[in-house]
Amino acid sequence: MHKLCLLGVCMLLLCTTNSLAQTVADEDVSTALALKRKFKEDTYAAVTMTQRYTFEKGKNEFKQPVVTVKEDGEIEFIALKDIAMFQYYKFHNRFIKLKTFNRYDKYLKKYSQTGKRGFDRSVTDDNIFFDDSRVQIYSFRFLQKGKMAKLSWEQEFTDGKYLTRNFFNEYFPVAEKIIEFDVPSWLEVSFIEKNFGKFKIEKSQKPSGKSTLYTFKVKDVQAIKNEYRDLGIAYTEPHIIIQIKSFENDGQRTDLFKTTKDLYKWYAHLYNMAGNDVSSLKQQVASLTAGKKTDEEKIKALYYWVQDNIRYIAYEDGFSGYIPAKAQDVLSEKYGDCKGMANLLTEMLKIAGYDARFTWIGTRHIPYDHSVPAMCVDNHAITTLYHKGKEYFLDGTEKYAPFGEDAFRIQGKSALIEKGENYDEKKVPLTNATNHKMRTTASLVLSDGSLKGHVKVTLTGEERKDFHNGFHSMPKHAQQDFLQGMLEFGNSNLTAANIKNSDFSNREIPVVVEGDIDLTNNINVISGNQYLSIDFFPKTLRNYMPGEKRTRGYDFESVFSFEDEIELTIPAGKKCIDIPASLSIDKPGYAFTGSYEVVNNKVKLKKTLTIKDSVIPDTELANWKSFLTQLKEFNSYLLTVTK
Repeated sequence: MHKLCLLGVCMLLLCTTNSLAQTVADEDVSTALALKRKFKEDTYAAVTMTQRYTFEKGKNEFKQPVVTVKEDGEIEFIALKDIAMFQYYKFHNRFIKLKTFNRYDKYLKKYSQTGKRGFDRSVTDDNIFFDDSRVQIYSFRFLQKGKMAKLSWEQEFTDGKYLTRNFFNEYFPVAEKIIEFDVPSWLEVSFIEKNFGKFKIEKSQKPSGKSTLYTFKVKDVQAIKNEYRDLGIAYTEPHIIIQIKSFENDGQRTDLFKTTKDLYKWYAHLYNMAGNDVSSLKQQVASLTAGKKTDEEKIKALYYWVQDNIRYIAYEDGFSGYIPAKAQDVLSEKYGDCKGMANLLTEMLKIAGYDARFTWIGTRHIPYDHSVPAMCVDNHAITTLYHKGKEYFLDGTEKYAPFGEDAFRIQGKSALIEKGENYDEKKVPLTNATNHKMRTTASLVLSDGSLKGHVKVTLTGEERKDFHNGFHSMPKHAQQDFLQGMLEFGNSNLTAANIKNSDFSNREIPVVVEGDIDLTNNINVISGNQYLSIDFFPKTLRNYMPGEKRTRGYDFESVFSFEDEIELTIPAGKKCIDIPASLSIDKPGYAFTGSYEVVNNKVKLKKTLTIKDSVIPDTELANWKSFLTQLKEFNSYLLTVTK
């Protein structure tokens, strides 16, 4: 009986294997083997991917003449291993309509359309807020190397303004990708090339009837790999910004996004659609400013209230993604995206009598400015306050940001400021690393085999703001453990007690945390000599040591400095017999100085690490790795104390 069962199982496996083998053509297996040699770490790839864009004239929902765009796309997937599972998805909303999205499975040499539809769902939770962004998903489960399937789609941009960028890379490798634009003679459009330098992208243009066909072709495109703290793909990956400038309509030329002013006119049109009713805001403004004597006190009261009481929820790109929520709705519902929060703060400041303006801006995540008139240059909204001859850039989404300090993520970026029919453009000022500091001071005493002392940590700038965000978001019962861990610096041989801190309800003053520490477990005794370390350097830098496969740079998302001053008192009759050589490294984007000094019975350590540029580019990875290696050697040095 058992032999019969075993025979049955073997026959079933044999039949299954034969069945699988019969579904895949030999040439497809050969293709998979060839692609696997190119894309060694991937389980699937696209053999071909094409996107073709054609342009037509139309009208938007405001009855304004616009250019509509149709995208016809096709992608052919292949399994590079015997088991490959993945998904492919297309986003759509009221401005970007997914007309068709079909799947075809290949059996031997023939494709057949599957009857299954892609799973379609909302991108966001309708129970929280309304948003029209949706996604349609196809799931694939290939069980044999060389197995293939194909997807095709037709997508319509009801307004060409929403066709902003096209990237050549995908989150899977592509053997050949072709992007085509069939541009009619009545349309003026520019294709702005970004990051083409390191990639072999073939370009061509040729007449095609009453239009010109622009073709971009690239082969053997590696998959985009997410790496720890890497730069946004807009900085590193090749892509095209599509700038639809103008078109001829009924014998007249209509400008779309030809200049920055055109971009502003469209933004202002959407902003004015918000439909604010400020009457419901007046009581709240009066309540918040009551008893405040100076302008600065009133402005802070309104700014901090929005930070502390309006919950930030990000809308996806869709109808709600471009028109700010009504100020009165944000106030009553106590949540909004960046545009809704900026809208509320702007109106509240206006009611209080100040010159506040709604402002569009791109964060540092986006490497563009308003010299490129396209909607992809702005992904954020803030309030600009003109007060006593100075501009203040107020970001209601930046919790615990003090008045007068700009969030680093918008520093150096171009702000497009609403001024009725006109606009103002200002650049948010940059700060340097010393504005964002973690300063550690400590006094330690070595006595009778114990090493104890007192440590004090002071945070300013972004370091202070990040602390507040983390500390106030955690449960009360976890906060004390958090402070203790902060003074223990990730060192398992260090314990902290008797912790005191500054007033955490005041976001404007430096954060100070101090306490008594015991480093006795850090002492090693060999042949009567004591070996110990007094270096508290934060161990988070270990996460920024590039591995062998690292290909992209790092983004610290801020500039900052760590400054340490530590003093060790040695008992009478003993001395420190050796100290490491001083270390000084100064690179354009980062620097370090460190030195020990022995004076009588005291050892003094002074160190400063400065990240002068928030970005470590991929071209600097080798130097950066050497830099961190030298820091590690300096920081791990053990002092020798002997009689």
